[in-house]
Amino acid sequence: MGPPPDAKAPAPGAVSFGPYTLVRRIGYGGMGEVFLAREEKPGRACVVKKVLPGLAGNAQFLARFRDEARVVRRLSHPNIARVWDMGEVQGELYLAMEYVAGKTLNRLMWRLRKQGRVLPVGLALLVGERMCQGLAHAHAVTDEQGHPLHLVHRDLSPANVCISYAGEVKIIDFGAAQSTLKEAQTAPSVVMGSLAYMAPEHARKQRVDRRADVYATGVVLWELLAWQPLVQQGDVVERWRRAAYPDWTPPSQHREGLPPALDAVVMKALATEPDARYPDALALARALRASRETLAPGVDDADLARLMAEAFAREKTVEDGVLEELLRGRSTLRRPLTEKEMPAFAPPTALAFEHRALEVPADFLPSSQVVLVDPASQESSTSREVRVAFDVDLTSHESVVAEHGQGSGLVRAPEEAQDDGLAPDVESPRTWWLAGGLFLVALAVGFLLMWLLG
Repeated sequence: MGPPPDAKAPAPGAVSFGPYTLVRRIGYGGMGEVFLAREEKPGRACVVKKVLPGLAGNAQFLARFRDEARVVRRLSHPNIARVWDMGEVQGELYLAMEYVAGKTLNRLMWRLRKQGRVLPVGLALLVGERMCQGLAHAHAVTDEQGHPLHLVHRDLSPANVCISYAGEVKIIDFGAAQSTLKEAQTAPSVVMGSLAYMAPEHARKQRVDRRADVYATGVVLWELLAWQPLVQQGDVVERWRRAAYPDWTPPSQHREGLPPALDAVVMKALATEPDARYPDALALARALRASRETLAPGVDDADLARLMAEAFAREKTVEDGVLEELLRGRSTLRRPLTEKEMPAFAPPTALAFEHRALEVPADFLPSSQVVLVDPASQESSTSREVRVAFDVDLTSHESVVAEHGQGSGLVRAPEEAQDDGLAPDVESPRTWWLAGGLFLVALAVGFLLMWLLG
């Protein structure tokens, strides 16, 4: 897309930053300052994340940052959100990422549940198929000499899959990926990724290959088809054990009308042993396409676009205006959005390259046996979930950001103020306590009425 013919001067407050114009600051993530921006030469919208100075001076962070830059520039596929550039401007490290107008799959699921709706089977299969097509490209990517990189995402989840308003499905973050180009590898005391979607061999600290991503896609499919949110709260070691030694039930046991053939596809992707799964993402994609053509012929990206427009009507209107402002230097909104309002409509790539990880004793593995976990045990006290960027724990760096009054993490709209990948609010302890209290009150009133009427 070339620059618009009626492009105007940068809006007030916009700042030049190398080849980019930083149009709006949308907040601070754990590792840096995030902007909605415009790359001037091609005239395209993007997200620019400037890295905190403290992290830029960290040798481990720098090594992984440079390794990552060598990898992500080689990824170019319609089902992968692009990282346009990773570099340095006037001593500041930055990442420039594709602006994807849409929401994460996690937020779509949350919104549909809030509206009392269920994702249609055909669209669930379409999402899984598109994910597999993007993964197949990533798994096949090579270096400059044509040698395979053996790239594995390692953190696939609904929080790392974006659905655009145009109905595109894009995997949005390979920041936790493993590849032969990355000279700085993950420490043995860190298990990268979200436990609920983690392949068993990954949870057992074994070397993973592309079949780990096939498994994670299977977990996403199970959640979409069974329409059951995965529990991601509770004791870390017990959830880690469930990841290492999973016990899945067919989706049809949770949602009526799913045929046995579809159960078979999902359960094969979820096989505990990698050799029992689909050998690669393309094989799973073919199985999903065959199921979709049988169960929901004619379903395509346009249907997904219509669902997004219905589920996020207000957000889409605002984001259309924001994109117009980014590309043309002028806003079509009735009034300018305040900085407090903007993060609710930030593109999903704004939180890219910040990942969940499990920090554990290097020599500890969970038991295959279901045991009651003692909160005072050494494993529980030394195993914790953290957020990392390029293998650096962000906790200490977030405190530095907070000292400057900038907050830690992007602020979001109240209805979306939940961690990426977490189950909806119905799973939270506070909600259960409230529901339990209301039940007890209703029970007491019932007994009182029976006593009075008796």
